[in-house]
Formats: sequence, C-alpha cells, structure tokens
Amino acid sequence: MRNVVESARKAGYEVYAYTKHIDADLILYAEKVFRAVENHKENEKRVKELSESLNAEVILSSGFELLDVENFGSKVREELVDKLKFYRELEKIGINFPKLLSDGERGILKPRIGGGGEGIKFGEINEDGYVHQEFVEGIPCSVSAVRSEKEFVVAGVNLMLVGDRNFFASKFKYCGNVTPFVHERVEEMVKIAEDLGEHFELIGNYGVDFILGDDVYVLEVNPRFQGSLDSIELSSDVNLFELHVRAVEGKKLEKVKPKRTAARAVVFAPRRVKIKVSPTGNPFFGDIPVRGEVYDKESPLLSVFATGNNYYEKLLSRRNLYFKMQGVKV
Repeated sequence: MRNVVESARKAGYEVYAYTKHIDADLILYAEKVFRAVENHKENEKRVKELSESLNAEVILSSGFELLDVENFGSKVREELVDKLKFYRELEKIGINFPKLLSDGERGILKPRIGGGGEGIKFGEINEDGYVHQEFVEGIPCSVSAVRSEKEFVVAGVNLMLVGDRNFFASKFKYCGNVTPFVHERVEEMVKIAEDLGEHFELIGNYGVDFILGDDVYVLEVNPRFQGSLDSIELSSDVNLFELHVRAVEGKKLEKVKPKRTAARAVVFAPRRVKIKVSPTGNPFFGDIPVRGEVYDKESPLLSVFATGNNYYEKLLSRRNLYFKMQGVKV
C-alpha cells in the first residue's frame, strides 16, 4: 500500500490509508493511517464510513479487492479474484494458461483466492480452495497497463523476482520487479494484456502476470495497482497514480518510456528480527518497519531499490546495509 500512497501524495493528492500493516514511510506520506481489522464485513463498513466522512474516493489495493465498495478504477469482478473462475473465462476466450490437471497428475496447488505466491505447493491431489495446475518452467514477468474507455498504454513490462533466496523469499513467493523487461515476446504479452483489459472492462491501472516457457502463459490479472509500481516509476519518471486518475477521468494518456533499468526487491526476515533503526526518508528503502516492531522469520520486512545495469549488486548491498543497521548478521 505504501507505494500507492506515496505515488498519490507526490501527485498532489491528500491521501488516507486503511491497512492491517503500518509502515514508517506510510505514516510519512499519508495524512492519517487507519488500522484494518480481521473481519471482512467490518472493514467494508469502516471503509464506506471513512469515504463519506472524508469525502474521499476509494482505491482498493492488494488484499482488499473483495470489499464491496465503489472503487475509483476498475469494478473488481469475481472471475478476476477467483483463479478457477478466471481460468474458465480464459478458456472461453482462447487465452493460453497453464492447464488444469486431474487428480493423480503431478503439478502445483495454488489458492483460488490470494496472490504473491503465498500458499502455492506441489501436489497430485487437489484440495478445497485450490486450483490444481500444470507447473510451467519459465521466466515470470508482467505487463502493467493503463486503460481508459478510449485508450490503452503500457506503463511497464517487468521481470518478476520470485523465490530469490538472496532476499530470503521461499518457494514461489513474489519478491520484486525489474523494469524494463526486454524479450522477443513482449509485443505478444502486451497484446494479450490489452485484450484482457477490454474483455474484463478494466479501467485505470491493472497488471497481467505471465510465465514465458515454451509459450506465453497468463497466470493472473490484478485489477489494481501492482508491486511493480516502484520500479516502473523509477525507470520512467512517470507518476503512475496520476496516469491512473487520467484514465478513470477519460483524459488523454501519454505514452510511458523507460529511461533506465530500475529494480525493487522485497526482503524477508531471515530470522526473528526486532527493529532497532527506522531509516525513513532514505531513498534506498521502502515499506520501512517502525522502530520497536518485531518480525517473525519469513515475514516481508522491507523493500530495497536500485537503478542501473548493476542493479542486482546494489540491491544486495542495500539489503546488507539495512541488516547492519539492525545488528543482524546475514
């Protein structure tokens, strides 16, 4: 959520945040942060009340897509959130995706609802609440797009970092992006992203995740801002929130051109970590934990940023710098 709030604030908007997890830099960019609860209906009620009392539009972010509130952007449809329904829809319109398997076939089990690679595992027998699917070896990547009723522009084509042990991300966990991603099949990916935006009537910013193997496979569509927002803005100097607003309001959309390679990595806790230093304002870091907070092993800890051709070495160096600040050896 911090990335959306930061982008909106830099675009000149007064921003309020409603979230379960409060970061130090989220507090910096938001006028006020309200803590969410575990109860879905209660969150729905509170968001509606806050929207009315603050006279503010609601923009749904990751984890809150299913709230039944009016969203300033795409109407979130059930067949986008539920992966089984999503794949059935792709089947109808002839879009390629990793095939669904029958019991007894070895593949992956993926939660029907959720994202970020959470809860994915290998298996042969399907379980309630899961999709049983072929495992495709390949390059994880994404297209972030902005669509209005009349126009479509690509915000960024991104390499996705998944399960990178250098950032203590396990298995299939999403742990960052690199923008731009250059590949011979990018045009094909962009065309699919455009077609899906039209089919699902998406407005504003949305993302399509792919795996490039022996073919181009669609994994999911995110009808909201994505984790690639930071790397896209660092790469192109665009304000993605402002572009989203222009699309929703039906205004002219400018093309986005990458100017440099930019990367964001999500660093997970290598062990239980108590935060000693909170380096708010340091441009190397984002989603910065509040001093005194305790993070369990494998919890997402913070983001690190880098630009240039040697971005990966810089990401590791900044990861090390942060852990040195906390007195944690890695």
